[in-house]
Amino acid sequence: MSSSSTLHANVEPGANDVDLLVHRVAHLERLATDLSSELAWANERLLTELYDRSAVEAQALQLERHDVVTGLPNRRALDERLQHALAAHAKSGHPAALVSVGLGGIGQLRESLGFAAGDRVLRVVADRLRRAVRGSDIIARVGDAEFALLLTQLSHAQDAAKVAQKLFNELDIPVGFEGRDLPLQPAVGVALYPQDADSADLLLARADAALRYAREHGGALYQFFDPSLTARTARRLTIEADLRQALERDEFRVLYQPRFDAKNGKLTGAEALLRWQHPERGLLAPAQFLDVAEATGLIVPIGEHVLREACHTAAQWTRWWTQKGPALTVSVNLSPREFRGQSMPALVERVLQECGLKAAQLQVELAESSLVSPTGQDDRAALQALRDLGVRIALDGFGSASLTLLRNLPVDTVKVDGEFVRNAPQDKCDALIVAAVASIGRRLGLRVVASGVETAEQLALVKKQRCHEVQGYLLGEPATADQFASWLSQVPTGKRRS
Repeated sequence: MSSSSTLHANVEPGANDVDLLVHRVAHLERLATDLSSELAWANERLLTELYDRSAVEAQALQLERHDVVTGLPNRRALDERLQHALAAHAKSGHPAALVSVGLGGIGQLRESLGFAAGDRVLRVVADRLRRAVRGSDIIARVGDAEFALLLTQLSHAQDAAKVAQKLFNELDIPVGFEGRDLPLQPAVGVALYPQDADSADLLLARADAALRYAREHGGALYQFFDPSLTARTARRLTIEADLRQALERDEFRVLYQPRFDAKNGKLTGAEALLRWQHPERGLLAPAQFLDVAEATGLIVPIGEHVLREACHTAAQWTRWWTQKGPALTVSVNLSPREFRGQSMPALVERVLQECGLKAAQLQVELAESSLVSPTGQDDRAALQALRDLGVRIALDGFGSASLTLLRNLPVDTVKVDGEFVRNAPQDKCDALIVAAVASIGRRLGLRVVASGVETAEQLALVKKQRCHEVQGYLLGEPATADQFASWLSQVPTGKRRS
């Protein structure tokens, strides 16, 4: 055989080689198919993950800018939209208005009926606000019980008053929940653009200032912003800052006004009265700062100071007065924020023990106007806890609201409002009120105290109505603890000075 034939025979594939080649090609084709499937699956998985991630991000963005309960835009979204909307109005020259809407009693509603009731109220409010304004107007929930609306389609600034009136009317209707009618206690504040403010932040602040004023005055209808409100706000901030320093500097004083038995003139005790010795403004009465103290929560440490001081002073009286007459009582006023605190009974008990004062010698006074409801049911438990300690409870300023409070609250004493006492000799209506309160109090087995007695004629009138005790400037002016103790030492029989 020739060499060429031998070479040809060596390179020519046999049958086995062909089969092997076909097998490898098929294997490669399968690998390619599998790889293609895996790539397709991976691509599909990636697209799904990207879609899910986009949905999650969109949902997060929605939650970041919207309120969960009502579905309305939140404060952050409102800030963004306000800037764009006002920028557009700046070019057009059309007026706009920002309306702040506040609801009262949401926190107390949750405490008594649960969060479901509170959420129900907020959703109903949101629906009412949507129906009350145009679709182009912006609505947002900016606080726990506060909403804001930007009114953009106004022909004249005065049109905002019509919308504010409509909003108030819509919200003044109670919300039904499990057979109950829940009042909303609305208040509305309005600020105009660009008349009151030319920026989103300032416009919102001034609408809030108008809202606060409306709330302070009973939420009556609505309040437009006025420059004087800014001065009021500045005053409140100054008072708040001074109050905080007053606590640190021990600037609060407690004065004591004597109280006497109306029948025999004997001294029965005294009412502790708070005063603030301001370093620049002099001695201030509670009316000049108590609203700020209540709103900021500073009333709690201030009230504790008064309670501790009054009980300590009364304990000192007891050490030497018992030989001259019955034990004297000291009466301390409590604000709503104080007596609704769960720690108040424990605080009172601790202070009594520290001072060595008997519980029966302490009387706490509550203003009738500060109670939550006409029946007082929301306050009964708090007052009962104090009464269980042996502390006496007095209802101050009585005569201006529902008499059902006497039936529902665990009180021992009612104080006839000093305004009625002062006017009674000249005003038949006020005289009848004094007589009615005194009569009802006696029939219910309560002690009746006539406050604000400033003339002999007023004293004769309340004695005629058989009030048990009297107090006022005619009988004794408020005095410091040292002045009061000095005065007591000069009254050997326990009777007032003639």
